[in-house]
Amino acid sequence: MHDPLIGRQLANFRVDRLIGRGGMASVYYAWDIKLNRPVAVKVIDTRLRGNPAYAARFLQEARSIAALRHENILQVFYAGEEDDLLYFAMEYIDGQDLGQILKEVSAAGNRLPYEEVIRYGKAAASALDHAHQKGVIHRDVKPANVLISRDGRIVLGDFGLALDVSQGSLGEVFGTATYTAPEQARRSSAAVPQSDLYSLGVMLYEMLTGTVPFDDSSPASVAIQHLTLPPPRPRNLNPDLSQAAEDVLLKALSKDPADRYQIGAEFVAALEEALLQIPGTTSETKAPTPRKLSPLLLASGIGGVLMLCAILAVITALAARKPLPTETLSSTPQKENLVALQPSPSPDEPLLTSTTFMPAAPTGISPTVPPTASSTETPTASPTASPAASPTVSQSPAPTTSVPIDVVGEVPPTSTQKYLTGRRFLLLYNDTSFYMLQTDGYGGLIAPAAFERLDGEGYPVNRFDGDAWAEYYKTTLKNWCSRLEILDAGDYLQPGQCGDNYISSRWLKADDPGIFWTTQENSSQFRVLWGREEVARCEIATGECEVYLP
Repeated sequence: MHDPLIGRQLANFRVDRLIGRGGMASVYYAWDIKLNRPVAVKVIDTRLRGNPAYAARFLQEARSIAALRHENILQVFYAGEEDDLLYFAMEYIDGQDLGQILKEVSAAGNRLPYEEVIRYGKAAASALDHAHQKGVIHRDVKPANVLISRDGRIVLGDFGLALDVSQGSLGEVFGTATYTAPEQARRSSAAVPQSDLYSLGVMLYEMLTGTVPFDDSSPASVAIQHLTLPPPRPRNLNPDLSQAAEDVLLKALSKDPADRYQIGAEFVAALEEALLQIPGTTSETKAPTPRKLSPLLLASGIGGVLMLCAILAVITALAARKPLPTETLSSTPQKENLVALQPSPSPDEPLLTSTTFMPAAPTGISPTVPPTASSTETPTASPTASPAASPTVSQSPAPTTSVPIDVVGEVPPTSTQKYLTGRRFLLLYNDTSFYMLQTDGYGGLIAPAAFERLDGEGYPVNRFDGDAWAEYYKTTLKNWCSRLEILDAGDYLQPGQCGDNYISSRWLKADDPGIFWTTQENSSQFRVLWGREEVARCEIATGECEVYLP
């Protein structure tokens, strides 16, 4: 039967052929005659077009989806209504979807390599985290909606409509039963961000085991299974999986959204770490051996005891030796020694101070100070530091080259790099964007971190607080980036070291007072704070800086 839309022009888009048809819409290959490029045009099903409430909400909701600017999200270009047709145009991806890939792999009797599973998982999780930050819930996450272009780009597409959290939901989009979360199976409008992560969990379960946890010819029967039955244990389907990987998947498929991973990046990072373990081991029998070197390698029996004793001896020896000298951002030798190294705070510990603190003048008072530094506070010595390395600091020591920043008119030219045994970060930036990549160390809080632009006299004039990132993701993760980009600035740095691994993102207007890293007259540095303590200074002109945080 001839499709009346083929050959028709909707706004700037000439409809050429049908790509696919689903329960709610049909998707067509079309040509943008003004910009001379291919596009995909999605036309909403006739049943929904006849719903006045849906039609009235269509453009508002399409705008919400079009605002999702992310490398792993299919971009929407245009939405319109014409002759009772509701449609929107989006970028056209020339390639395959993940559902097709999984069918081909399964037909050959294989499973995807772990590296590919994580690559697809990271891209989908990053897309979902971004959408959730913007208040949009997908509600139809499945392999068929993960598109892989011929050049390897991975994008999540087919964001349904009526999903803008701030506008409420019409509850019309039920998703695909095989991948639907229990609360969404009860009522579509009850979907929460963790509903999307449940669907992502089903996808990853399928990639690792070769099958979905629940399946039936009846969608209603599948929905009941999601609501009432525990998923089959993944290791029963794929014995090569580690116990840790199984635990991650089962947590993602918890019936209660509160028991699941709350952020996609956290979920995929946990799975990636678990997949590095040697398959087949269990937590009850022995500790899984990582494929990569671990900080501690425990063997069984007498060998394990001897190894543990040797490690403890090394730790004791390190704790007894003198503290390491601090490093500065300049080439000037530093005479003082670091007195105390503080461990990374636990997520359950209180923050060092309010991250909204804004000093009237620059502050440099630190709970950890060099032995000879001038201070109005009594320094806290490390419990493991030797007495010789932890001298008592008097209230009025002799002046040294380390001058407190809060003395008006006296500003030190550089700042000491602190916490050298903590988390290492590489800061990369240009005049349009700023990226913070954790290169070493375990995950830790980000909210206590802050950044301040310094003027020519060393006083802060702009400030960005880490709690703006922590609003959506409270911790950092190794090999993941946090980023800031100036809206509509273009020419973003987008460093290759970050890849697609963005754990938290913020977009700032050009006049935002939080922009601290860009080139400005009478400002050549910004400083990094941990609570109220300055831990590093960075030169704006270099575009790169190394920082350590507890």
